[in-house]
Amino acid sequence: MKVLVFSGTTEGREISQFLADKGVSVTVCVATEYGNMVMPADSRIEVRTGRLSEEQMAQMVPDYSFVIDATHPYAELVTKNIRSACNSEGVEYIRLLRPSISAGKVIEVNDTDEAVKYLNTVGGNILVTTGSKELDAFTGVSDYGTRIFARVLPTTEVVDKCTKLGFKGKNLICMQGPFSYEMNIATLKQTNARYLVTKDTGSAGGFKEKISAAEALGVTVVLISRTVESDGLTISHLKTVIMNKLGLCNHPQYGRFPLFIELTGKKVLVAGGGEIAARRVKTLLKFGADIYLVSPNLTPELQEMLNRKLFTYREGYYESWDIQNKFLAVAATDDRETNHKIYLDARQKGIQMSIADCREECSFYFPAIFEFDGIVGGLVSKNGDNHSLVKSVAERIRWNFI
Repeated sequence: MKVLVFSGTTEGREISQFLADKGVSVTVCVATEYGNMVMPADSRIEVRTGRLSEEQMAQMVPDYSFVIDATHPYAELVTKNIRSACNSEGVEYIRLLRPSISAGKVIEVNDTDEAVKYLNTVGGNILVTTGSKELDAFTGVSDYGTRIFARVLPTTEVVDKCTKLGFKGKNLICMQGPFSYEMNIATLKQTNARYLVTKDTGSAGGFKEKISAAEALGVTVVLISRTVESDGLTISHLKTVIMNKLGLCNHPQYGRFPLFIELTGKKVLVAGGGEIAARRVKTLLKFGADIYLVSPNLTPELQEMLNRKLFTYREGYYESWDIQNKFLAVAATDDRETNHKIYLDARQKGIQMSIADCREECSFYFPAIFEFDGIVGGLVSKNGDNHSLVKSVAERIRWNFI
């Protein structure tokens, strides 16, 4: 099987490596040398660099079993061309979606031109985080050479382009993202920005961290909206589809071996501040875990436990450094991309993890616990997917024996 991936995003790199790990021959098309540079090095992944026309795409796609469009959510013309090329050649097209995130109170505009018009009605410094591709439009902002601070990729090509447009010196910030909440705070303070221009790049693009940093500092967000896509797959769903296509989902399901481990004093990460996180925290506390919880907000129940100093708390969104030196990780946020990021970080560091919204990413299933007369039991379903039955059986056991 051969698969063609149009990439340029974090998800594109991840799905390409996933395919290669399953023994699939992958050709990845990226538009720039930077896109080529950040692709994973794997003998089963061939990377082709350069922008393609619809006609060139149509010539390529018949050689592949199916095509995955993992381009940026704002690259609408590219997506249109890929879809059209696949339709004309009768090749299966799959759009990899990056879910949109609610931004709260922002100034929402339809495009860059509208953003420029709005910025010309206000005063103060502006941090532009939409990249270099459309940066020329922002030269239409009055006093742009002093008011605008542009954060762009650190490549020679990009720097040359920005310099020619008049963005240089302290007003040109060359860094590779995505950026943490703390880095966004520091950048907004350093530039004395009153306005932040951004796009909804989703969790993978560090969108939440930008929005929360701006909110914390009272910076007005100017959001360039994107078209809402409905006919596509999230990365976790796409992985399941790929497994089915490869015939890898029909192996015998043996379930998980019920290993009981010592948690007293062990550091456990819990990400999330909702009801599921609260249940996980209460259970872990029963077994002596030293809990470190990260979330931008807490339920009243969790807040009450925090007031009693039952766990350590960091207010904010999950960052990769949160998982350092942890024995276990529990992802219970309401954001798929954040939970997936925790899975990737935990897997990289060899940390066992429970991912509340994706059983395929769990190295262990979080059990329903019952105790009686010195006996402790934990229940999970064989495949980790029948939560209602597990809850029902656990309640029956408690009723009969406790």
